[in-house]
Amino acid sequence: MEQTRPEDPTRPEIVRRRVKIDFDSAPAEAWSTWGPQFENTLTAISFLLPVGERFFIKSLRHYLPKLTDPKLREQAQQFIFQEVMHTREHERSNAVLTKVHPYGPWIERMADITLTIHSYTSFKASQLATTCAMEHFTAIIANDLLRHQEAFRATSDPAFSTLWLWHAVEETEHKAVCFDVYEQVCGKGFFAYLHRVVIMGMVTLMLVAAMVIGFRVVGRRTRDKDGKPVPARPKLSALARSVPGRLYFDYFRRSFHPWDHDNMALVDEWKRHYADLGIPKNAPVFTDAGLPATAAVG
Repeated sequence: MEQTRPEDPTRPEIVRRRVKIDFDSAPAEAWSTWGPQFENTLTAISFLLPVGERFFIKSLRHYLPKLTDPKLREQAQQFIFQEVMHTREHERSNAVLTKVHPYGPWIERMADITLTIHSYTSFKASQLATTCAMEHFTAIIANDLLRHQEAFRATSDPAFSTLWLWHAVEETEHKAVCFDVYEQVCGKGFFAYLHRVVIMGMVTLMLVAAMVIGFRVVGRRTRDKDGKPVPARPKLSALARSVPGRLYFDYFRRSFHPWDHDNMALVDEWKRHYADLGIPKNAPVFTDAGLPATAAVG
């Protein structure tokens, strides 16, 4: 692997933020004026995330002892910490969302069964490639949320806008970590490239199916302001229409790297509003596993 990649000074720092959002007064529905279809799409994703993020952590943690680049090892630990926090906060938000989407936990169980089977039937390198592919999807979604962050913040409940924009910025900060680890442990030759793009094809089909099913599940109890059922069709409104298809297809280039798409300006914009979010005055001591030495995180 090119050793300059993980140390590229033009990339954002991967920050350890200890975030705990107040969902006590957050509404379980109608939390965004962008409408129930937009909400249902993010809600379906939210129910998928805790299981997915545990899978990401496990697939990356397996390779920590094999990482010879100390900077990349540190970034991998930062990645793990951020994903632990994402898991916890989405579980807390999902507890609120379940009040109006009682079938939501079924989505999580479906994802758990799927990824458990994958864990037992595939090589560790394939699990890492799966994580790389999924991280590419989360980076695309994060990029578009951050592109519309001002409007999203203005039209959404503060708890949910804080959750999604914080998650989006951290997905951006660590979007290259798994990819860099994959290149170090699997190489950059033709077969390593073929492996990762074949896995991406499989992951794409799996995620499309999960989103179609997931959206229908969370939409079973959703009605508009007049009490009429909302059609169960995923719809990201302006976000979906503005996502450039090339961001997805770039992954299939042999020379691809996640930071080929430099969106650091969006991270900087987020920091102007949330600069102190989750950053304690006295930074805690962290273990080699990337977790706080004191106080459980997950």
